[in-house]
Amino acid sequence: MQTTSPMPDPHKEKKPSIWPFFVLGLLMIALFVGLNQWLVSGPATDTEPEEAARNELRIKNLAELRAENEKQLATYAWVDRNKGTVQIPIDQAMALVVPQLNSGAPRPAYPVVVPAPPAAPAAVPAAAPAAAPAAAPAAAPAAAPATPPASTPAAPLP
Repeated sequence: MQTTSPMPDPHKEKKPSIWPFFVLGLLMIALFVGLNQWLVSGPATDTEPEEAARNELRIKNLAELRAENEKQLATYAWVDRNKGTVQIPIDQAMALVVPQLNSGAPRPAYPVVVPAPPAAPAAVPAAAPAAAPAAAPAAAPAAAPATPPASTPAAPLP
């Protein structure tokens, strides 16, 4: 008699473990974080003396520019003597311009374009009288308000 080996049960097969993949994933994350920290953490101070000298020069230039701007904002000077254009201190210029601007009516700083009203809908042909409901009342158009809303001024402000 010939014996055959029993067939393996497919439900009892050994499944591959996911633990090696989990450990490999954790190692990759740790390697990424460590490499990132190593690359980002450089020297905290400048090691180049040229950079320090350039920083001092930039600070000096900025202080000179601010002093020059402050001088221009606070003094009188000729801008163009031939045309008669002068520079006056900013405080005096504001004192001259603000009353002039307040005296006139407000105007937009740009052109205002009012859109055209939408076109009226096309006339609907009248339906046959038999198709119209007999008991439906006709809708009355909404009446326009007799007085303007309270938020709009009736007269221009002085």
